[in-house]
Amino acid sequence: MNLFEIVPEDFFKPLTSKYRTTYIDCLRLIYNTYKNELSFGVDKEIIVAELEHHFDSQPAAEMVFDEDDNEVARDSRAKANAIIRRLKDSGWIEYELANDFKIKVNLFDYAATMIESFNKIIKNEEMEYQSLVSQIHATLLNRDGYSKPYEYIIKRVFENTEELMVGLKKLNTNIKKHIDAITNEKSAGEIVQDFFVYHKEIGSKAYHRIKTSDNISHFRSSIIEKLYGIVNDENIFKRAVRGYMEIEQVPDQTEAQDLLRGKIFGIISAFRNYDDIIAEIDYKHSKYIGSAVARAKFLLTNTNNAEGKISKILAYLADEFNADEALNLNDETDEAMLEIFNIFPQGFIDSDSLYVVPISKKMSLPEVLSDDFGLSGEERALRKLAMQERSRNRFSRKNINAYVDGLLKDSKAVLASTLPLETKRDLIRVIFISLYGRDKKSIYTATPLDETVAVNNFRFRDFLIERCQ
Repeated sequence: MNLFEIVPEDFFKPLTSKYRTTYIDCLRLIYNTYKNELSFGVDKEIIVAELEHHFDSQPAAEMVFDEDDNEVARDSRAKANAIIRRLKDSGWIEYELANDFKIKVNLFDYAATMIESFNKIIKNEEMEYQSLVSQIHATLLNRDGYSKPYEYIIKRVFENTEELMVGLKKLNTNIKKHIDAITNEKSAGEIVQDFFVYHKEIGSKAYHRIKTSDNISHFRSSIIEKLYGIVNDENIFKRAVRGYMEIEQVPDQTEAQDLLRGKIFGIISAFRNYDDIIAEIDYKHSKYIGSAVARAKFLLTNTNNAEGKISKILAYLADEFNADEALNLNDETDEAMLEIFNIFPQGFIDSDSLYVVPISKKMSLPEVLSDDFGLSGEERALRKLAMQERSRNRFSRKNINAYVDGLLKDSKAVLASTLPLETKRDLIRVIFISLYGRDKKSIYTATPLDETVAVNNFRFRDFLIERCQ
C-alpha cells in the first residue's frame, strides 16, 4: 500500500513551511495532552489553552502565514487557533462533536505514530540491548507460550530481534557520522570536543556496554537452539502455522509453512550475523579513535622539528588558498610558494653521503649433493601408488558423484537407508552424500524425509537420492 493512500497529500506541508519548528513543538505538546485521556481526543479549548500558554512563554512576534493570503496572527490565542486550523487542514487532527456539544480535537492514529517517532529522534534514547536479548530469551523459555507458539513466542521474538538489529545498525551509523565529522574543516579544539562527545554518548555507553554487560553472546546459543527446536518439533510447528495463518491472513497452509519457516530462519541468521556487525563496529570505533587522535595531534603540532615545520607550512598554504575562493592551484601563484612542494627523497649514494655502505659477504659454491640423497625410483613409485590409493578413498565431491552415479545406473532414485552400512566409513559416506546433495555442482539431489531409520545400530534421518534432471 502507498503511504499517501493512508495520509493526506498535504500531510507534510506544515513540516516544510517556515514555521516547521513551531509546528513540531505544537504537535508534541498536543500529543502530551492525550497521555491521561482514554483516547486521542481532547476538548478543543484545552488544546487551545495549552498552545496559548506555550506561545506566551515564547518571544512576542507576529506569525505571517503566506499560504493563506498573508494571514497575520499577533497574540498567543490567534497563533494557537491558526496552528490548530492548519493542522486540521493538512490531516493531522480532526474535529468531533461530543454529546455535550463541545468540540473535541482528535489526533489521527498515523499522526500519533509520526509524533512518537519525532519524540524518539529528539530524545535520542539509548537502546538497552541486554533487555531486548533477555526478553527474547525469556519468551523462548516460557512453556505456557507454546500453546500458541506464533502469537505468544515467534511474533514477539521476531519483532524484538528486528528492533535489536536496527539498534546495532544505528550504532554503526553513528560511529560513521563521527568519523565523517572529523574529516571536515575543524579546529583542534572542535575535534577534541567532538571526541569527548563521542566518548560520552557512544564510547563509554553503547559501545562499552555492548562489549561487556550487553553482550548478546551470553544468550545467543540458547536462543538459536530454541528456534531450531520450534522448527523441528512437528506439533509446535503445526500450531505455529495455524496461528500464522490466522494472524497474518494467509489462507494457503503450504505458503504459510514456507513463510513462517523463513521468518524463523531469518531470526537465526540475524543472530549468526551478529559477529559480522560487531566486527564492523569494532573497526569503525578503532578507526574513529585513531583518526581523531592523529588529526588533533597534527593540528596541535607546534614544534621546531621536521613534523612541526611541515604542519606550519601546510596550515599557512591552506590559509592562503582559502583566503581567495576563486584561486586555483594551477593559477598564477608566487613561485616561492610553489617551490615548497619540491621536496623529494634522496635516492642515490655518492662520496659525500653519510650512509655507510655495507660490506658484501663472500659467495661460495654450494656442495655437490650425493647420489644417495632423496628417494629411489622404487620408493618414489610406491609413494605415488599410496597417494593415488588415498585419493581414491577420499570423500571428495568427484568420488561421491562417481559412487552415486553407479547407484543410480539402473534406477531413478534410491533411499539412503538402502545403502550398505557395515562400518563407520559407510556411515561417513552417507553423511557426505547428504551434504553434497545440497550443492548445485553435484549430479544428484538429496531430499530429506520425515522418517528416522536405524540400520545396523546406525540411526539417522532418511533421505531420497535422485539424479538431477
